[in-house]
Amino acid sequence: MPASSEPPAPEAWPQDLNGAFHNLPESRRWWVAFSGGCDSTFLLYCLAALAPRHNAHLHAIHLHHGLNAAADQWQQHCERVCDALAVPLVSERLALDPEQPDLEARARNARYECFESLLEPGDLLFMAHHGDDQAETVLLRLLRGSGVRGLAGMPGERELGSGRLVRPLLGMERRRIEALARDWALDWCEDSSNGDTRFDRNYLRHEIMPRLEARWPRSGRRMGRSAEHCRQAEQLLSELADIDAVSAASGQGISVQALGQLSGPRRQQLLRHLLIRHGCQPPGERRLASGLEALLHAPDDGQPELRGEDWRVCRFRDQLWLVPDLPVVGRDAAVEWSVGNDLEWFGTRLSAERYEGSGLAVNAGERFRIRARSGGERFRPGPGQPHRPLRKWLQEQRIPPWERAHLPLVFSGGGELVAIADLWLAPEWRAGEGQTGWQPVWHRPWQLLKAAP
Repeated sequence: MPASSEPPAPEAWPQDLNGAFHNLPESRRWWVAFSGGCDSTFLLYCLAALAPRHNAHLHAIHLHHGLNAAADQWQQHCERVCDALAVPLVSERLALDPEQPDLEARARNARYECFESLLEPGDLLFMAHHGDDQAETVLLRLLRGSGVRGLAGMPGERELGSGRLVRPLLGMERRRIEALARDWALDWCEDSSNGDTRFDRNYLRHEIMPRLEARWPRSGRRMGRSAEHCRQAEQLLSELADIDAVSAASGQGISVQALGQLSGPRRQQLLRHLLIRHGCQPPGERRLASGLEALLHAPDDGQPELRGEDWRVCRFRDQLWLVPDLPVVGRDAAVEWSVGNDLEWFGTRLSAERYEGSGLAVNAGERFRIRARSGGERFRPGPGQPHRPLRKWLQEQRIPPWERAHLPLVFSGGGELVAIADLWLAPEWRAGEGQTGWQPVWHRPWQLLKAAP
């Protein structure tokens, strides 16, 4: 059937549908993830009717996965629908190899990465997940042994990149949406892969959920209620972790000793909470517990750590640090640097700021040689002082081991050590009173693990 070009006015909507869009976040630009399927088509028409009333500009985003022979036809269909609604459409192609494992997870990650790259501050992205999707999510996570946070399912609203993700249809069932879409004479695409039960979610949808509904009617809706209970419990755990973070605070970070005074579940919850606050996905329960045990009890010279996907939590002098995975610095690494220009250095950045009476007494554009530590370096810390091993000096300055490994050493053209990152300047190179100087600034990506990142 042809797609309707005019969405029904909200005044004509049933009460449950109007309630789904109550209290939308304030925004001037809306995006809708539009696959061309029934759910996203229905959501697109709803938003097309609502956007003018919210003074919002509506845009659609279609992702071409390249996994189905009909993918080009779906994109063309989406273009026709958006043209009829006068909604600008952005189409993006995802590079997915169907032969590689975990296709579902890789496709999902690719979609969200694309969405994040698109959103600007203040933007809203609407997605058409509904109550049946929520029930499937909860059941999948239950089968994977998820905790309270996982069993809370998909949130109705959360941050995504620079914008926010909104799922207004979570309180509605699939059959209700399909019935309304038919009443509105909407046209949509059917994805044949949705019936492929090799995929976990499809298996639940076609093999498990119908049996559960037959034995326990409205079981999907009840799972949604359980998810909401878990969401409330997760909120309480989050508030408890905030209290524990204050009690375990030491300076700007968290005291390892104070962390160890908490019960096992509370310190695990606190560490998990802090990682999420810093944008990191916590590891599973076993790895979290074993890593936390090492951070609490391993000797300092063992350099204990908890490893994540692309980060690690390290302990140094009774505090926890969040350290991203960085390229290894070779002992022979060396590069030219001009004062006034930024230099990328193995995941860190070296720059210089202009000051009067401090910094290096050089002109902008002065060239230096940046080298890595190769071992055995000695230098004179101050006038009249003997030469000392750089390694020992760094230890005395309480520089963490991962920082020592990435330290950029600044040498003059004649091979003289001029600066140790922004930690030390050679006295004979320092700007005096009335002189203009350039102070090296080393931008480090690691940070203290703390309550408020």
